Amino acid sequence: MYGWKTVEVTIPDIEAMRLAHYTTIGSECSTALTSYLEKMNTAELGWDTRVALSVYGSFSAKEYIKAQKLRNRQLRLHEKIFAEADVIVTPTTGVTAYPILSDALKTGELDYINGAALVRYQIAGNFLGLPAVTVPVGYDKKGLPIGLQFIGRPWSESTLIHMASALEALRISECRRPQVFCDLLRKD
Repeated sequence: MYGWKTVEVTIPDIEAMRLAHYTTIGSECSTALTSYLEKMNTAELGWDTRVALSVYGSFSAKEYIKAQKLRNRQLRLHEKIFAEADVIVTPTTGVTAYPILSDALKTGELDYINGAALVRYQIAGNFLGLPAVTVPVGYDKKGLPIGLQFIGRPWSESTLIHMASALEALRISECRRPQVFCDLLRKD
């Protein structure tokens, strides 16, 4: 119908990219928040946030530079992929939704295993600054939504929106609203 064809690609060093992403975002977050954190009572933050900020603040300049070198290498590798393909298609997340502990609102949620799996396929977009869009495509055995993500080369947003729209049109009758839903586009 749309004339799309599939080309299998492998994104090398995805785990190293994940670690470099955390080093980068953690260092930048920690640096950006330093003046605010010095003025506030950190007891107001959940323990999960305090642990994360402590880890993020411990990265060295050398580790940050290594992460940026890996980022550059990944950008070049992605350029090679985009020489053969218009988009990279992945699951939106590496796992479907997992149970959140009952005391998470009170104490915080620190689940780096599930958290890492959750964002596994989103790192390329965030870390490398590539545009991406996700589309619901079905449900797991528990009825939880599963999404498909399209990642594009820089400035390819119109291609991504076209592909997402086409896929949504094919799947619209199979999608249902979640129990909690807020229509941000509704005009009233």
